[in-house]
Amino acid sequence: MDKEEYRLLVFNSTHHALEMEELLKENDYNTIVVPVPPEISANCGIAIKLPVDAGDVLALAKDSEIKIGGYYQIQEQGLEKKIKRV
Repeated sequence: MDKEEYRLLVFNSTHHALEMEELLKENDYNTIVVPVPPEISANCGIAIKLPVDAGDVLALAKDSEIKIGGYYQIQEQGLEKKIKRV
């Protein structure tokens, strides 16, 4: 079975999600906008998927005054998904 691990940023507003996506692209982060998994609740419904080694994106968000609703570590293996708030 394939195993995938990544980080997920979720937001309380679409505006913050899109603002963060632009900021990450400007700073050469490899990102993908994805729907928020049903196991995580968020008001805006979109999240940003990042590689595990994404660095300190929370500090980048804080410096830019972008509000993050949550930051999660996701591990998927087959149909099993482990979600941990970090």
